[in-house]
Amino acid sequence: MNPTSNRKSVDELSRAYPPLNREKGLRQKIARLWERKNHKIIVLDDDPTGVQTVHDLFVITDWSKEWIRKGLLDRRNVLFILTNTRSYQPEKAAAINREVMGNLTEVARELNLEFSVISRGDSTLRGHYPLEIDVIRGELSRLSGTDFDGHLIIPGFFEGGRYTLDDTHYLREGEYLIPVHETEFARDEVFGFSSAYLPGWVVEKGGAGSLQEVLTIGLEDIRIGGADQVYNILLSVRDQRPVIVNAACYEDLDVVSVALIRAMEAGKRYLFRTAASFVKSFAGIGERAFLSAEELTADQGKNHGGLIIVGSHTKKTTDQLGELIKRYPVRTMEIDVAKILQDASRVEEEVRIIKALEEAVAGGRDTVLYTSRQVVTAANKHDNLSISQQISGSLASLVGSLRVTPKFIVAKGGITSSDIATQGLKIKKAKILGQATFGVPVWLTGPESRFPNTPYIVFPGNVGDQFTLSEIVGKIATNRLK
Repeated sequence: MNPTSNRKSVDELSRAYPPLNREKGLRQKIARLWERKNHKIIVLDDDPTGVQTVHDLFVITDWSKEWIRKGLLDRRNVLFILTNTRSYQPEKAAAINREVMGNLTEVARELNLEFSVISRGDSTLRGHYPLEIDVIRGELSRLSGTDFDGHLIIPGFFEGGRYTLDDTHYLREGEYLIPVHETEFARDEVFGFSSAYLPGWVVEKGGAGSLQEVLTIGLEDIRIGGADQVYNILLSVRDQRPVIVNAACYEDLDVVSVALIRAMEAGKRYLFRTAASFVKSFAGIGERAFLSAEELTADQGKNHGGLIIVGSHTKKTTDQLGELIKRYPVRTMEIDVAKILQDASRVEEEVRIIKALEEAVAGGRDTVLYTSRQVVTAANKHDNLSISQQISGSLASLVGSLRVTPKFIVAKGGITSSDIATQGLKIKKAKILGQATFGVPVWLTGPESRFPNTPYIVFPGNVGDQFTLSEIVGKIATNRLK
């Protein structure tokens, strides 16, 4: 069924499906299965938020052979590579994926290491699909002769309230689940779409020629048939078919992960286009408590103010920004986007901001640096991406010009946080400490970075409710409530 307007209550849906598989220790079983393998899970992250479910792993932002080798030599079974391709035109996104696959294949061959590739995309279905999967598959086939039976599409992200049920992808708002095509994310200027029914979405995006080509693994398969049933479905996948995986919780994904590892041991080969929750399950990563206030702040910046940078323009982000300003006596600095986009006024605007920013942070004031909320759009997707890149590049330049270490750094929005990480903070490799709250990851900057050994809070634009940003800042704020 292809629903049109089909929001459902959480309670209604909880009664409509078979009970959960309650087999204990599945995640530990998955971890043990990987321990005996010389195998890495490589996650190509199209923005910096894909580490929002994991901890004690590394992410690299430089995919040269030197940095890939450093990442692969680490004892952990997962390596994230931040490509930031969601912010680029299709041609550049494809070129980046080709370059990563070339360097990765060469280094893995030198180290005699097998690997699987997850193309981590947005849980609200935005991004370069099927382009990135097609490029990865083509390059690995060309470079190593690997033939893939199919690719699994798993956009569930439970920490952010994203669930796939009856092959339809939902976003939770309060006590209701809303088909994601009815949300603001489906109206994205670059990656918009019209169907939350995932077989239809795959066809709409060009990942299949017809609905009949798209295979599915349903909740009944997972919860009644269990790993054996899912394993048999996976064995039947061939000819590079897309496979939709339904999931409402980690227990569902853990069953799928056990079956996947068995199918791979039987010789099957898959690629993955997923959101963040699958990575945690497939890698066998356990739970960790949210980070404490001490873990979210930098020792060397303890006498300075914190810095919050807001670039995302989603309604959720704008609501969160308004709540933060209302609750805390933060210094606010609005960047005039219209001036940033004009050569004649850009430098003057940046000089004005950096002077005020330096004084505020050095003086112990928590400061919010945000773009004007009026969205500037162009006539086509190409120019819209260019506008986003100019704005985030300007934000990154301002952070990179800062001469004092902030007490804490929060960046709001995927493109914004990526450019600040790579261009502003000059991060090459960071350790993922964990999460500040559900779906909000924290990096620890490396010694090569602008502010070494500093926690960097990467806050996705589409996560949390209106209070989440102010709740995080409240844990670590220099200046107390108004």
